[in-house]
Amino acid sequence: MDLDELLSLARAAARAGARTAASWRDRAHRLLVEEKAGPDDLVSQADRDTERAVRAVLAEHRPHDTVLGEEEGTTGGRGRVRWVVDPIDGTTNYLYGRPDWAVSVAAAGTDGDRLLAGVVIEPSLGRLTEARAGDRTRANGTPVPELLQHDLARALVEVNLGRPGQRPAAGPMVSALLPQVRDLRRGGSAAAALAQVATGRADAVWAPGLRPWDCAAGILLVQQAGGTVGDLTGPLPGTWPASGDVLAAPPALWKSLQKLLTPVYSPGEAALTGR
Repeated sequence: MDLDELLSLARAAARAGARTAASWRDRAHRLLVEEKAGPDDLVSQADRDTERAVRAVLAEHRPHDTVLGEEEGTTGGRGRVRWVVDPIDGTTNYLYGRPDWAVSVAAAGTDGDRLLAGVVIEPSLGRLTEARAGDRTRANGTPVPELLQHDLARALVEVNLGRPGQRPAAGPMVSALLPQVRDLRRGGSAAAALAQVATGRADAVWAPGLRPWDCAAGILLVQQAGGTVGDLTGPLPGTWPASGDVLAAPPALWKSLQKLLTPVYSPGEAALTGR
C-alpha cells in the first residue's frame, strides 16, 4: 500500500468533512439535536452530514475498503484498509460554539488494526495535523518538534472523565494527578487533545473510555511525533488500545503518569470505577 496516497485521501476526506461541519456551524440554531446515551452524548444533523461527506470521498477513491464511522457504523468491504471516522469529535463543544472540536479520519490495516495514516482537523483553529506510519507528524505542512518534555511538574495534562461507569473515578484521578503536574485541562474532544499533544499544545492526555473513532488518528499523530501511547497495562505501539483507555505522553513522562493513574483504575477499585 502507498502510505502517501492513503494520507492524501485521509486529508481530502477530512477537509470535505470539515467544510460540511463548518457550514452547519453557521446555522447551528437550525439543528435538531438528539441525545444518544444521555444528555452528555449528543448528535445532530451536522454530525451525520459530515460523516456522509467523509464517506463520499473515501468511496469515490477506495470503494472496496471498510469504513467504521461513529454515526453510521461499519460499511463492509474486502479491501486491506479500514477507515475509522469521527465526523465531529466534541459535538457538545461544536453545538455550544466552543473551539475544541475536530474532524478525525484514520486508515488502519484490516490485519491487526495497524495505523497507517491519520488526519485531525480543528476547523475553529485552522489547524490540520497529519501523519503516516514511518514519517514525522506535520501540522499545517510543517514537521512538528519531537516530544521532549521530561519534567512531570511542568506537564499540562488533558483529561476526560470516561464512560458513565468510570466517572466516579474522576475525583480520585484529579487528586492523583493535580499535585504532581503543572495543571489539568478538559477540552472535551479526544481527537483534538491528542493533536494538541502531538503539536506541543499539551504535554499528555489521559482519556479513558474511548472508541476507535475518537482516537485512532490522534494516536498516530502522537506516535509519529515521538510519543508513547497505550493504556494502563503498558504501551501499545502502532494501534489503539482495545480497552479504550488512552494514555499518551512523551516517553519520559509516560511511566510516571501510568504509575499515578493505575491505583485509581486498578481491579481493587472496581466498585469505584465500574470496570
